[in-house]
This record gives sequence, C-alpha cells and structure tokens, in this order.
Amino acid sequence: MGIEDNIQSLNQWLLPIPGQQLGGLLTFLIALVILIVCGIVFGFAVSVFRNGPFEAFYAVFGTAVKAVPELLSISPRRVWAMTWLAIQEAIRKKVLIIFAIFLLVLLVAGWYINPSAEQPVRLYLTFVLTFPKWLVLLLVIGLSVFSLPDDIKNRTIYTIFTKPVLPSEIFLGRLFGFVAVGTGVLVVMAVLSYVFLLQGLRHTHYINANDLVPGENGTLIGETTESEGHKHTVTIYPEGDGETDLVHEHRHTIVTKEGAGPEEKYVVQGPSDMFQARVRHIGTVQFLDRSGKNPSDRGINVGKEWEYFSYIEGGTFGAAVFTFDDVNESLLNSEGQLPVEFNLSVFRTYKGTITEGIRGNYYFKNPETGARSIAIPFTAKEESDLQYIPRKLSNFKTDPKQPTLDLIEDLTTEDNGRLELWIQCVEPGQYFGVAQNSVYILEDNRSFLMNYIKCYVGIWFQVVLVITFGLVFSTFLKGPVALLGSFLALGYGTIAEDVRGLARNVIFGEKTGWYGGGPTEAMVRLFQQKNIMTELGDYTWVKVIQSIDMAFAFMIYAFVNMLPDYSMFDTMGFVVDGYNIPLAVVAEQLITVIGFLVALVAVGYFFLKSKEIAA
Repeated sequence: MGIEDNIQSLNQWLLPIPGQQLGGLLTFLIALVILIVCGIVFGFAVSVFRNGPFEAFYAVFGTAVKAVPELLSISPRRVWAMTWLAIQEAIRKKVLIIFAIFLLVLLVAGWYINPSAEQPVRLYLTFVLTFPKWLVLLLVIGLSVFSLPDDIKNRTIYTIFTKPVLPSEIFLGRLFGFVAVGTGVLVVMAVLSYVFLLQGLRHTHYINANDLVPGENGTLIGETTESEGHKHTVTIYPEGDGETDLVHEHRHTIVTKEGAGPEEKYVVQGPSDMFQARVRHIGTVQFLDRSGKNPSDRGINVGKEWEYFSYIEGGTFGAAVFTFDDVNESLLNSEGQLPVEFNLSVFRTYKGTITEGIRGNYYFKNPETGARSIAIPFTAKEESDLQYIPRKLSNFKTDPKQPTLDLIEDLTTEDNGRLELWIQCVEPGQYFGVAQNSVYILEDNRSFLMNYIKCYVGIWFQVVLVITFGLVFSTFLKGPVALLGSFLALGYGTIAEDVRGLARNVIFGEKTGWYGGGPTEAMVRLFQQKNIMTELGDYTWVKVIQSIDMAFAFMIYAFVNMLPDYSMFDTMGFVVDGYNIPLAVVAEQLITVIGFLVALVAVGYFFLKSKEIAA
C-alpha cells in the first residue's frame, strides 16, 4: 500500500457502492454466514461418520447451544493464568535468541547499507521496516503452531492446573500470551531500528568562510566539504544565517558563529527535510486526446508494464486535467502560496538532449466560469517537484480591468471550491506520465515519528493475525502441518488482492473479467467446441448459465475474504515515499483485525472443544 493506492474514507470502505464494491461490512457478513454454514455441514458430516445421522444432529446443535453459556462464563483470572503460562512457555523456548539475531544483523547492516547512495533514506527505511517484521512473524508462527500440539502430545494439558479451565480460556490465554510476547519483541525492535535509522543518516559538513564568493542581493555562495559521498551548494544570507540546496533527499541549515575563525565561523546543522510525512489533498484526473477533446479516465498506453501512469502526447492539445475540491485559503502556506507537488513520469520516443528535462506547462482554470491563468512553464523532473503557486496569477485574457486573477476568489467555484489544474507537454514526440495520486496539493507535513509508529501498528496487526491463525490450525492439526498451513495462509495474504481482483472483475465488470465466462459457461463451450471469442447468442439458457457463474464469482469473492489480505496492513510504501498514513487506513486495519479475531476465536474454540482434552 502506497502512493498508487486510492484511499477511501471509513464510510466508503465499510458500505457497499452499487456497481463498484460490496463494502467491508457486507463482505464480512457474507463470509460469516458461509463460515457458519460450512462449520455446521462439516461438523454434521464428521459426527455422522462417528455416531450416525440421528446422534449427529443432537451432537452438532447441542454443542452450539452449550457454547453460548460457556463463552459467557469466561473467567478473566483463568484467562490471565493461561496468558502468563503462555508467556513463560515462550521464554522457555528461548525467544530471546531472536533479539540476538536482530542485534547482530543490526550491527553489521551499517557496513552494507550505503549512506552515500542517491536515496539513502529509502534504503534505511526499507531495511528497518522489512527485516524486523519478517523476523517477528517467523517467531510468532513457531510459537503458535507448536504450543497446543506439544502440550497434547506430552499430556501436560491434562494436569490439574488446566483441569478447571474451559477450552475457550485455554485458547484466549495462549492468544493473549503469544500476542504479549510478540508485542514486546516488536516494540524493542522498533525502538532499536529507529535509533539505528537516526544514527546511520546523521552527518555534517564544514564551510571555510574564505571560500565563499559574493552572490546576488548581498548573499554569499560556496560549497560545503564532502561527506557521505556528497556535498551541498551553500547560500549565506545578509542576516548571517543560511541554508544548503537539496541533495540526497535532505538539506542543512547554517548558523553564523560571531568572532570565530574562517573555518569555524559557519556551523552546519544536522540534515533536515530527510524524514517526511506529507499530507496530500488529492483530486481526480481526466485525460484529453491530442485534439484536446474526448475526456477519458485513461491516457495513452506507451507499452510500459506498470500501468499506474497514463501518458499525454507532447506538442499537441492533449492534457491531463486535475480537479480538486474544497480548495480554500486554509490550503495556502504562510506566504499565501499554494504548494502543489508534481511526481511525473517521462517517456521519450527519441533521446533529445539527455541532460535536460522534458518541458511542459500548466495553468489553473475555473470549471464554471472558464476563467484561466496564463500557462506557467516548467521542466519535468522524474522525482518529487514541489511548486509554490502565488495567489495572484496573470489573466489569460487581455482585460485591463482584471489583469490578474485571484487563485481562491476567481479560479475556484463558489459552491464547493473546485479548481482545475491543466498539465501539458510541449515537446513533440515526448510524453508526460500522469496518475491520479501523482499530482496533488500539499496540505501539511506532519510528524515522521507518528508515521513510523502507525507503520509498526500495521505490522503489529499482522502479528496478531498470524498468531491467531497459527493457534486455530494447531487445534486440529499436528505441529508440522499447522506450520505449513500458517505459511500458506501468510503466503496467500501477500497475493490476496490479485485473487480478489479476479472475482471483482467478473462481478463489477472491471478490466477484462473472465474470457469465456466462468466454469459453467466454459463447460458449455467445451461440449459445443466453441472458443472464447465466439458469441453464444442471446438465449435464455445463456443468461441462466451466466447467472450461475455470477453466483460462483460471489462465492469466490466471499471465500477469498476468509483469509486476510496482508498487503492492506503493509503501509511501508507510505513511510518510504514520505507520505502520511491516513487514520482511515489504521481504522480499516483495526476493524479488519477485530472481524477476523471474532470469527477465528469461535472456530478455534469449537475445534478445541471437539478434542475433549479436559475429559
């Protein structure tokens, strides 16, 4: 999850949108009903095999009825006792060895991570957000899948200590205990990783006052000494203080030390602007063809494998039109400017001057009145390019009464503050790549530490789910098989979005859907020897089999949601790219975890009760 993902509000994510999505709440209810039905059918089938059909009916429904008062009689004291027992068990299994491995890797990581790289922050953040996560996940998988099978195998679960404990209390105690261990390990790793991050990127430069030369408006210009494979251009202002340019994703401020020698007069502070948590005000984008007409959601496909960017042709009337809502004075900075950040891609059909960027221009337009500013030229950078737009812009129309337009008063609509930003490429044969989230208004730059914590909260949610799945598998499988099941569930979680997309394409008609239909239509085509490009015709029976396939697609969509999509908990992309993790994302993660916990605790309870381990 990162810059290319469209973030929905909590209401949009929970509730269904006709023709687009089922919504998280409806998907959960459908999956829960299917889980209950499958559980009853499976329990009845097993009971029929053991006791016959009549006894099976009473056994299944008797167990379900008895579960309600048992779940309501859970004792917090007994759950705490089981929790403490699980913590002691984890310590006996020498989980502290994980700390030793982590510290060892952390000590030698600095030798291999190159701080003089073009993007050192990205390298360090990728390491400190990836390595601890997988180390903790492997740890908790090993703890959760072998705990109950080993106790049953060694008969320690039959001791008098667990005799008065209910199956639900055993399961919850193990769950809370292993979550506590995983949380403690993860918190320590997060703190040490943060210290490693700050120390690894800390550096400074030096300036000799004798090397500075006069610049414009009374400034002094020069260069710093080289450190970590780079150096900065320095600007000292008449007031005495100064700053450097942006190199390797950071800059430095400079403080003047009066009365010091030439080598100590200017003190270079530590790196700044290195860690960011930018808040984006995102709009919607429409693409116009080379004639400036026919608006579309997608631009030109230049053949690149990553389809995130769509392209506009240079030297034509083609344009990318961004529409921003709720644009008002609160989005302006202290100097009355509107910060707009461009993250454009460039596609060259010929090399041109390779050392120079591709030129383009942009202008602002009121979508209701048609008033627009003059085009502002710029050179596309294939990296973040922050432009500060002044509030007063020259009028495109020659109007002596109104030579300038106010960005807020004249170029935004009165009802909902809509503002259009038009981007064009002016060089023929070259293309600008644009996406909805690649151009936005920069609202704020918030605390990086809070962003870092929110990212680790997402990792913690993954830890909780992995532990819960491991415990559920261990209630009806032996340790090695439960380990395999946990790895498969974790592996599926990394590709769950692709599997879910298959069913979503069929249900909502996104992209290509199923060529040749679903399993029923495919079987009909097989018997009739018709390929997938041949139309079956507009018959009643065709609509019937397509309805059956649609129902099958809904079932797939529900079944794939019975295992978590771990990519929704991976917010590393936000932190590495320097964007704030919205609270809506954290709320969606929390609701998803709670939903899975409710279902998995119930499943684990019934499987554990069926073993009759305390009899």
